[in-house]
Amino acid sequence: MRRRIPLVASLVALLPCGMMASCGSTDAAENLGESRMAEAVSAGSRLGEMVAIAAGSFLMGSKEGDPYASPDESPQHSVYLPSYQIGKHEVTRGEYRRFIEAGGYEDPGYWSADGWRWKESDRVDYAGMGGSVVHTVRPNPERPRREPEHWAVEQDWGTGPFLQTDRHPVVGVTYYEAEAYCKWAGGRLPTEAEWEKAARWTGTRSRIWPWGDTWDPEKCNNLDDHSAASGGYQKQQSAPVGSYPGGASPYGCLDMVGNAYEWVADWHRPHPGSPNPFDHANAYRFVKGGCWDDGPLSNRCAYRGWYLPPSSGGTGPGDCDYIGFRVAR
Repeated sequence: MRRRIPLVASLVALLPCGMMASCGSTDAAENLGESRMAEAVSAGSRLGEMVAIAAGSFLMGSKEGDPYASPDESPQHSVYLPSYQIGKHEVTRGEYRRFIEAGGYEDPGYWSADGWRWKESDRVDYAGMGGSVVHTVRPNPERPRREPEHWAVEQDWGTGPFLQTDRHPVVGVTYYEAEAYCKWAGGRLPTEAEWEKAARWTGTRSRIWPWGDTWDPEKCNNLDDHSAASGGYQKQQSAPVGSYPGGASPYGCLDMVGNAYEWVADWHRPHPGSPNPFDHANAYRFVKGGCWDDGPLSNRCAYRGWYLPPSSGGTGPGDCDYIGFRVAR
């Protein structure tokens, strides 16, 4: 592994995928027994399509015996969330381009104080998972920052060139850029709990992967899937959002694992009652969902990656091409 809106008057209800025959009778019964509904909400032009998640509790984290579980994911615990909405898919390059063209990089009103200081600086911070950090001066420091890294249409992330379309997720974004976009769009970044509920909760239990408890490499963009959308087997590249409908979450959210990691709002802290306490508040933020370069371990709903807010991923310019985000409100 390389690393190192207004609402419209009508709301269209989405049945959780567990209610479809292909997801199996067990999950169908779970979903039928739960009194919550996910809805596709036609949002305004900035927010894009949102999925409504009803208020209620869910089980967050990993329990003993879950495949690939790591200590920082335990203990599994109940979390109550009020109702919210979350993007059906990751923010795309086409959507992000509108933020750029609307002057998003020139208006400090969309940026946090830390974010604006970073944007105006000539500094680049690369941080691999686990705390390794590389600080450097960005290329062409005399040019104002007006776009994220890896913005060029043609990319080569190690296995040959490919073209990023307007339907590919925007990647190479720092936490600050994701935060500014969300404010411009009229939303915010989801919390880790909001992201995880939308990714895995059936109404009675939490799945390991959005589609179920058995790893299937063909249900998300990862190194071992064969989809032409991501270039085929062992190809290191992103895919247009929504290219893996069979991997939808119980709520109908797409690409919750694979394709691109996603920034969430939380600082890097342990779950309540964790036997392995740590506190990286005011240092690292969580990313969720794994990416095109990962396998079944990182592409789990409970997996907790962490990066510096000014980092767009990885430990150098060629290794920051796998972090994106989605909007919530």
